[in-house]
Amino acid sequence: MKLKQGDQVFLVAPGGFIKNRSIVDKTVKLLKKWGLHAKTGKHIFKRQGAFAGSDNERLEDLQTALDDPQTKMIWALRGGYGTNRILDSLEFSGFKKNPKIIAGFSDITLLHNKIQKEGFPSWHTLMPVNLDEQIDEEVLKQTYNAFFGKPLHYKFDISPYNKGNFTKIKAPVTGGNLAILYSTLGTPWEVDTRNKILMIEDVGEQLYQIDRMIISMKKAGKFDKLKALLVGQFTSIPENQTSFEQNIEEIILQHTGGENFPVIFNFPVGHIPGNYPVILGKDAVISAENNQLSFSQ
Repeated sequence: MKLKQGDQVFLVAPGGFIKNRSIVDKTVKLLKKWGLHAKTGKHIFKRQGAFAGSDNERLEDLQTALDDPQTKMIWALRGGYGTNRILDSLEFSGFKKNPKIIAGFSDITLLHNKIQKEGFPSWHTLMPVNLDEQIDEEVLKQTYNAFFGKPLHYKFDISPYNKGNFTKIKAPVTGGNLAILYSTLGTPWEVDTRNKILMIEDVGEQLYQIDRMIISMKKAGKFDKLKALLVGQFTSIPENQTSFEQNIEEIILQHTGGENFPVIFNFPVGHIPGNYPVILGKDAVISAENNQLSFSQ
């Protein structure tokens, strides 16, 4: 799946409410610059508590987008919380007849998992809400490339915490937000990590909570038969009154150090200006180049 000039992009808000309406205007302008046509869900500016309208309203917008044969991409305006409340009510027969790109991250990790279980790739990318922030121009370029089916290739620094042989790794990528992945354990939405590269990132979680989630992922077998663990950015970590006395890298290595797969840190995804796109459910190649690692799809 890839976009071409003149294609339609459907903007939806399956989770949190839209705080600033201007992001939709900015998104429409960006899509027009890219030669694309924007369509918006009729409920995107609704608000019910923390959500962009009621569960039924958000469901209606997302289902309409999935069923629309003219839509070539669905772009979640923001994450937040709420996709889990409507996921089981979604119907995918229309999507299967007319597959389309699903793009977003964070809370949208749930939708990514579902799409991959249906046998389709899914695009882990920045969201329109991020257009209100400073975004790396190279990230926008790579996001355009991801949407239009151009090769993805970018480099990131090698971390001294990296473990294992990461000279060259090739496997499908899956994953997303750690808290969301953790919340799916034991449910039909549970992520399948077997023979894959598992990518994780998160925001606003305390260190002990991250420790708990990593332990649970391990106990649930999510590190069994893993090709690699790709650790993105963990940002806005609240300060705990009692020091945890470990950093993110030490926490993750403590629970994965004895496993037979590479652990790679510093990957440029997450709640950051440099949130690079990754196509989940598609093979990626990670290799070492001149004291850096490169990621290609």
